Formats: sequence, structure tokens, C-alpha cells
Amino acid sequence: MEQLRRMREMQYAYHKKFFHGLYFFLVLVIVCLLWDSPLSLALVPFLVITAGTQSCFYLHFVDFARLHARHLEKHLNQALGKKAFLGSEIEDLYFYPAEAPKIGGFVPSAPLQFFSFFTFHWVLIWLGLAGYALWRLLPAMGPCGRDYLLILAAWGGLNLVYLVWFFGCRQSHVLMESVLRADSRKG
Repeated sequence: MEQLRRMREMQYAYHKKFFHGLYFFLVLVIVCLLWDSPLSLALVPFLVITAGTQSCFYLHFVDFARLHARHLEKHLNQALGKKAFLGSEIEDLYFYPAEAPKIGGFVPSAPLQFFSFFTFHWVLIWLGLAGYALWRLLPAMGPCGRDYLLILAAWGGLNLVYLVWFFGCRQSHVLMESVLRADSRKG
């Protein structure tokens, strides 16, 4: 029971970090846009990429806690001989199936679920803010604007490819599930 409580607390803590991180980066981006200097505008797209990757990092920990809690609930239900602990099943229905391939919080197999919509909503906001910064910045950059865009595209592309691979192929889920399966066979 103590482990289950700790996993649920971890889930809550990383949800909280996720939202605090979103707000922190949003304020930082707005300050950069209001500052309206070439340097501050040039930072905005990189802050947007970092905000997205940081959000995925926190979601990764939430998923870890969900998977571990599911494993613990399964063992507790078996020990009790009934389905007394249903939190993981409800979360799968309410948020997204923990085992579903996704890109951050967007689940391609369930694009109309609220969690996917919420993720898509924030992606559009972030892209809009980055686009506005680029619209303000690029005319003043002259020829070095091309190099800046290449660096930005490479950095953004690298982050996106990694996140699609990591979350889409469920890298950590697969490893964790194999450890939890081995634990189930012992017990």
C-alpha cells in the first residue's frame, strides 16, 4: 500500500511540475516577446522547443508512476480476491491508455480524447508564439537569418524525431513492463 501511495504522490507531483513548467515557459516567452529585442526574439523558438521537451519529460514521470501503480493495483486486487483498486483502469479511460503509443500527450489513435486535444491546443499556442517571434525577427536578421533558421530547424527536428521515437515506440514502457512482468512471475 505504501508503494501505491508513493506512486500516486509522484503522479501528482509531476502533474504539478508539468503545469508550473508550462506557466513558467509561457511567462518567459511573453517577457521575451514584450522585450522585443533581436536577442529576446531569437530565444523564443528555442524556449518553445525546450518547453515542449520539458513537458514530455514530466509526462514521462507521470507515465512511470501510472504503470507502476497499475502493477501494484493488480497485485493488491489479486491478494484481496476482488477488484478493489480501479484507479489505473479509470485513468486509462479518462486520460489515455498508459500503454498507447503517443507523442508527448498526443495519442494518434485517440486524437479526439481531451488529453490529445489539450496537447494539440498547447502545441498550436507555442507554434503561434514562435511564429510571431520569427515574423518580428527575420526581417532584421538579413543573411544570417538563413543560418539561424537552419540551426532552429535542426534543433527542433532533432527534438521532435527523438520524442516521436521515444514515446511512439514506447521505449521506457517496454523496459518497465518487462521488469514488472518478471516481478509478477516471481510473486
